[in-house]
Amino acid sequence: MPLFLIEHRHTEESCPTHNPDMVRGLRAHVTPENAERLGVKLLADWVNEPDHHVVIVVESPTLAAAEGFGAPFAQNGSVEVTMGLTCDQVAKECLGE
Repeated sequence: MPLFLIEHRHTEESCPTHNPDMVRGLRAHVTPENAERLGVKLLADWVNEPDHHVVIVVESPTLAAAEGFGAPFAQNGSVEVTMGLTCDQVAKECLGE
């Protein structure tokens, strides 16, 4: 299944941490169970709070499903979703394996 990187950035002013309800909602959203319900597999999530930068990695059958999973973050800033591969997948492709 394809891998997708979801990157979100927001400003200090629009930071979800200023709104406890938003924090609760995003915490409930970024769970393996919710991801599965939305048709994606959550592989990793990472937040650099001082830089207001969020990174999520999912496996998804489609770009649209990955974008849908990242959509709630758009209410506070930018969301970029890109498809990629693992290092092993690239190596296998390059070596014809």
